Amino acid sequence: MNKLITIEWMKLRRLMTMKVILIIFAVVVLSIYLGLSLMSFPIAKGVNWQFPTETYTFPNAYHFSAYISSWFNLMIGVIIIVFVTNELKYKTQRQNVIDGLSKRDVILSKFYVVFVLSAVITLYTFLVGFLVGVINDGFSNMFDGIHHIAVYFISTLGYFTFAFFFANLVRLPALAIVLYILSTFLEGIIGFIAVQKYAQFFPLSTFSDLIPVPMLDMAKQGFIWGQWGRTGLALIYITIFVLISYWVIKRRDI
Repeated sequence: MNKLITIEWMKLRRLMTMKVILIIFAVVVLSIYLGLSLMSFPIAKGVNWQFPTETYTFPNAYHFSAYISSWFNLMIGVIIIVFVTNELKYKTQRQNVIDGLSKRDVILSKFYVVFVLSAVITLYTFLVGFLVGVINDGFSNMFDGIHHIAVYFISTLGYFTFAFFFANLVRLPALAIVLYILSTFLEGIIGFIAVQKYAQFFPLSTFSDLIPVPMLDMAKQGFIWGQWGRTGLALIYITIFVLISYWVIKRRDI
């Protein structure tokens, strides 16, 4: 496994798209979170509403960092699209097989990239919530709400496995990126035309809704299932995307 990860890292570190997107993600997520304290909204004449101080204490610190980070999961998925389609475009996978890797190793190495990138994004999200929470609340409650980070990892993995599936299905870089981004809007349109109540069970909606709006009752957000029910459904979708991707790659000539 270490050998495969090392090989993939040698390719990824030259990917400028990844560097740019991750820097934007890191800066913007932290800026938005810290900037919440500066925001105020008029609710009556001479009365403004501001985010409460609990926004920066546990367990809300983890929830807010995960919620804000989840806005950018679709954008970060572009890294997977670019990486996979570049591999196909420049026949890198074929070269790996010529150099001695089995087709199974080549496929597994791509899944490792998806998993590791999801873990890195989640680790950063955890650090943002942890550091903000500790600064404002101390260490006594630092494990409160940490489950939001675990759920965020599943949400991120969901988006990335979908991007991986999409990249292998379409294979053309520009077209894959455009269709991948449009898929969110397409899913929303289908949900609007169909029964909106059940649109939350669509794949991308499921991944997105794993991190509901912080400090707001989930029932008021219109969710039929609770947190763990939606998490289980997300894991099913992830498994489906992984299995289909494996089947597609296995059948095609790399």
